[in-house]
Amino acid sequence: LLSQSAKISVAKEPAWITKNTIDYNKNTLDKNAENGYINIDFEKQYYLADQSVYFCQSKKIISQAGVQNGSEVSASFNPSYQQLIFHRIHIIRNGQSINQLKISNIKTVHQEKELKNFIYNGRMDAVLILEDVRQGDVIEYSYTLKGFNPIFKNKFTGEFDLNFTVPIYEIYYKLIVPPGRRMNFKNLNHTLEPVISSVNGQQIYEWQKKDVPSLVLQDYTPVWYNPYAEVLISEFGNWKEVNDWAVNLFPVKKVLSAAVLNKIREIEKICSGDEEKTQTALRFVQDDIRYMGIEMGVNSHKPADPSKVFAQRFGDCKEKSYLLCCMLKTMNIEASPVLINTVSQHNLNNMLADPTNFDHVTVRVKLNNNYYWFDPTIAYQRGDIKNLFYPDYQTGLVITDSTTALTAIPFRNISELHVNEYFRVTAMSGGGTLIVTSTFQGSDADYIRSQFNNSSITELMNSFQKFYASYYDDIKADSIVYKDNESTGIFTTKEYYSIPNFWKTDNGNVKRFSFAAFTINSNLKRVKEKERKMPVGLSFPAKYKEDLTIELPQEWAVTESETHIKNNCYSYNYKFYCNSNVVHLSADYENLKDHATVNEAPSYFKDLNTNEDFASFEISSGGDLAKNQSKPVSNTNSNLISILVIGAIAGGVVWWNKRK
Repeated sequence: LLSQSAKISVAKEPAWITKNTIDYNKNTLDKNAENGYINIDFEKQYYLADQSVYFCQSKKIISQAGVQNGSEVSASFNPSYQQLIFHRIHIIRNGQSINQLKISNIKTVHQEKELKNFIYNGRMDAVLILEDVRQGDVIEYSYTLKGFNPIFKNKFTGEFDLNFTVPIYEIYYKLIVPPGRRMNFKNLNHTLEPVISSVNGQQIYEWQKKDVPSLVLQDYTPVWYNPYAEVLISEFGNWKEVNDWAVNLFPVKKVLSAAVLNKIREIEKICSGDEEKTQTALRFVQDDIRYMGIEMGVNSHKPADPSKVFAQRFGDCKEKSYLLCCMLKTMNIEASPVLINTVSQHNLNNMLADPTNFDHVTVRVKLNNNYYWFDPTIAYQRGDIKNLFYPDYQTGLVITDSTTALTAIPFRNISELHVNEYFRVTAMSGGGTLIVTSTFQGSDADYIRSQFNNSSITELMNSFQKFYASYYDDIKADSIVYKDNESTGIFTTKEYYSIPNFWKTDNGNVKRFSFAAFTINSNLKRVKEKERKMPVGLSFPAKYKEDLTIELPQEWAVTESETHIKNNCYSYNYKFYCNSNVVHLSADYENLKDHATVNEAPSYFKDLNTNEDFASFEISSGGDLAKNQSKPVSNTNSNLISILVIGAIAGGVVWWNKRK
């Protein structure tokens, strides 16, 4: 807790706001309330000439759970450029208003919700814990934040949300625009138009909605999918204006320190061509400049000086990218920062030109008349620069002197995980061994390489053992070795396990051993909501190949089988067969895109449900199994063997990390 800040004060509500009459007796939406309280009123009113935004909110406590969850008032602000002014905090009980606004009771705390992601933005929360809150009370409060981030040069952008994940009775927005300033508006997922009026030359825009039900996303929707109703507002007229604003943040000509220049000369000395220089500079920024951002005030969007970033050996995405650009330009290699939205991706094309649409910065480099895309925040990338993985960001704004529009970013699916699991069983009693060889490429290699650089071998062995322990209780990890091919970028691991009790024996003296395409199975997630109104998100890229071999102590006869599935969303193939005393299962799975549309979802789920017998298998020996055979069996060396399909995958979102 910090001492009271001079940035917090108490004052009467400003004269320019509109005061709305709120009906606190409504109850039609109460049944869908969460956490024991219902949101009654949410207001945001902007007065651009004064750089002020007024908030007013009220909520009704409808159960004892609401007393626990709703008896707090908080306001977030950035003290580097904002003042927080409270106007009123009331509890309304039986028609009477009880004042709870005492500035001495308001505590300020550092928010830093992004610190776990190595981002420090300096934001603070002003928090008041209300006293004597009871079921049936209405909590109402209002405050103003004064001051806009100066990084935007007094140009306004914003978005007004017209529905939420929880129900609300009243939503109201107001925007007062001074003479001579032009706003651009766009409706997203709605047709509500503002009421427009004019007072003293100022344009006033008002939006109001009543009795707004909740809108909750179905499970596993794509990250870019946004069904919510919004009003988008921007004072930037087009993407060229956004680019011109950003050019000033990333100036082409930048004086670099002697230390940076010495590093550049070192790279030029050891590298023979532009590709090698680019790769060496990229690897230095990725691996030697750690990710950490101090994003207070204008530094939310303005990168620190690259010489400072080089000296302190840390920076966030925009600072790492800008440092790389400056180093490459000094070596006469064309390089430009690229503004990215990691969530909206291609949906940027449906938005207004707005610098706040971006949450990430990467780099585009021109080599031999070809463009290459790099993300300096991905550490431990290896391989030729032509084959380095770049995430499927889809769309970006390349910052150059001539940029006028967004650029479509090509995607190369170079990621793949190939797992070979080899079981060796020496007898029909006792134990066995397992050797797992995994070959990683692309993003899979980047991830596992990072794990080996950030974790001990003991930690990794424990993690890998837990994965197989979900199938075999007594499995023990003996050792692990790895090989990192820096020229190809391929990362290979080899894991060794002991399984003391290989066979499981039931009451009928039937010995059983279950196995599966473990990696593929573990990366298929169950989608609960199959009646879709929203698309199904699929992990992309996601490409797996798995070969499983079981060397048995005797010859076995099994019924061979194979399955091939391919639709618009994914392909899956498996083949099960036996060669003398060796049983084989070969499978591959690949997502062909990042989502299944609402129209594609029924066939997507149908394919998985119809073929859910590809999940796992069981070898059984001994006893009288004839009554329970679901497939033909044969008798070899007096051992009755059956292969029973016991399956079960009914899902479809693939996550690329097999052990996550």
